[in-house]
Amino acid sequence: MRHASLLTLTLPLFALLFSSVARADEPPVPDQPKVEVDQSKYEVDRTTLYGDDARIPQPMTAIATTSFSYTNIGTDPTYVSSPFPKLGPGCFTSAGSAQPCYSTFAGNTAQPGEQMILTGELGVLPHISVMGNIMVGVGGPGAVPSPDVGGTLAARFQLLPDSWTHTHLVLSGGYIREAYNPPAYDDDNNVWVPGTAEGINAAYLQAAFSGDIGPIRAGGMVHAQHTFADGRDPLDVMVDLNASYRIVGDFRAGVEYVGQDLEESFDPGAEGGARHFIGPVASYQLWHRRITIIGGPSVGLSAISPDFVARVAASVGF
Repeated sequence: MRHASLLTLTLPLFALLFSSVARADEPPVPDQPKVEVDQSKYEVDRTTLYGDDARIPQPMTAIATTSFSYTNIGTDPTYVSSPFPKLGPGCFTSAGSAQPCYSTFAGNTAQPGEQMILTGELGVLPHISVMGNIMVGVGGPGAVPSPDVGGTLAARFQLLPDSWTHTHLVLSGGYIREAYNPPAYDDDNNVWVPGTAEGINAAYLQAAFSGDIGPIRAGGMVHAQHTFADGRDPLDVMVDLNASYRIVGDFRAGVEYVGQDLEESFDPGAEGGARHFIGPVASYQLWHRRITIIGGPSVGLSAISPDFVARVAASVGF
């Protein structure tokens, strides 16, 4: 019985030993590869406040942007600022009565008071994306009729190959809904055209470009817009020029200029002349560059420009 008990105890030990030797002769099981998320496809590099980005997201990736602006309309709160016809600066009905004005830039870049902009962009095909935004006035001097809501819808096309990693060019075009159609001076017929509170439609075409040389980045945007309203200029032209320097890590600082209605630089028309503002900007990227935060103040450069404009914005890729 003692031998039987000893055999009963030792047999499992021998079986375990031979099993271990057999496993040692087998090739080792390779480690399962870890699935690494390609963070670069979600990078957001939007380092301008008012201009368009010169890159688009990859297919089936998206970028969401939210921004808040404050615009001080200054001493001349008029959209139309030329004394035509001898009525002094201001907006007027066709009968010559004074009427509240709407100070804005193309695409509602800088309207009076506070403004929120919510933007979404989705890459649909290589080098092609769609973008839309909603612009809502959240306060102001009371010069803008309610509801103060506008928006845009556009298609964007990346024109340069992906191998050009330091130079970018994007062409885009689409639809604009201005929140309010202001009175305009028809300089061809020397009459005022009354505005409409329900807003107006417009179409636009624009090109955005940027280039990096070491830590220096320079870029710009040219925006051409046609508004479907009597008395408005056949074509409104806006430009954005910007330059920044990467100071440390993903922190940049630079300057940005915006010019509006440049077609009226030498001959004031429906909008009463060209307007300009300029100011410093600073941006920072975090979370594998999936988030970009940017902000800065600007000052007007002419009597009919906004005295002061400030904006902060945040973008995230997902």
